[in-house]
Amino acid sequence: MLTSLVMTLTTDRSLSFPPHLGRASHAAFLRLIAQSDPALAEHLHAPDQRRPFTCSNLWGLRREGRGLALAPEAPASLRYTGLTAEVSHHLRQWVERPPSHIELEGAALTVQAVTLDPDEHPWAGQITYEALGACHLLPDDAPSARFELEFAAPTAFRSGGRTLPLPLPALVYGGLVDKWNDFAPVSVSDEARRFADECLAVSRYRLSTRAIGGKGDSVQIGFVGRCRYVALNKDRYWLAVMQLLTDYAFYAGVGYRTTAGLGQARRALPRGEAV
Repeated sequence: MLTSLVMTLTTDRSLSFPPHLGRASHAAFLRLIAQSDPALAEHLHAPDQRRPFTCSNLWGLRREGRGLALAPEAPASLRYTGLTAEVSHHLRQWVERPPSHIELEGAALTVQAVTLDPDEHPWAGQITYEALGACHLLPDDAPSARFELEFAAPTAFRSGGRTLPLPLPALVYGGLVDKWNDFAPVSVSDEARRFADECLAVSRYRLSTRAIGGKGDSVQIGFVGRCRYVALNKDRYWLAVMQLLTDYAFYAGVGYRTTAGLGQARRALPRGEAV
């Protein structure tokens, strides 16, 4: 099961936060997991593994100086996704029995609503791997040769020991292949990575750079915006796989540090459609 949960949060007093709350969001996620499954929380915190979840920054705050501010009763939101049945089980439990509050940077925010329903929030959703695969791999119609992604949070990649703030096809879709093959019940061939590298081209983009706060005072550069890709090879099967991975990005995130607020992405909505 793939899940994308959105929490709506409020406060009864004015709060100030640093500009990057991804690590605080990650810590809050693990605390919530630990309340019912300490062993899973410890496993998810273990180093040197690809993690089966993502965590967003706190959305909906206003800029205030070098930080962020949340006014009393103004809604903010956090988004968590699960890429395995075990993690998704806990997200579904939070919908059925929402936590009363969530703590970020020492501030307790009241949980007003929790949803997996895309009709209630466009960044919420749930689907099985099998159903997602069937949407793209079973239809008889030829898949489109175009794919467009919206990068809603700063996104970057690690390549050759450096941070690369560019949505190159091999980096975007190669990373999605890795996550799919780590967590999906049926893997896709590594030829998908080669197809992305050799047969996808960037055709249009509107991107802006963003500073990403790291540990201590370190700063790295990421990007936000939209990028469209076009396949130069019209092989039906590989087009279907690329379309599948484009939708998988909604749950899996793109790039690195997706468990710390980065890489929130989805298939781009048509121009003019509400976010």
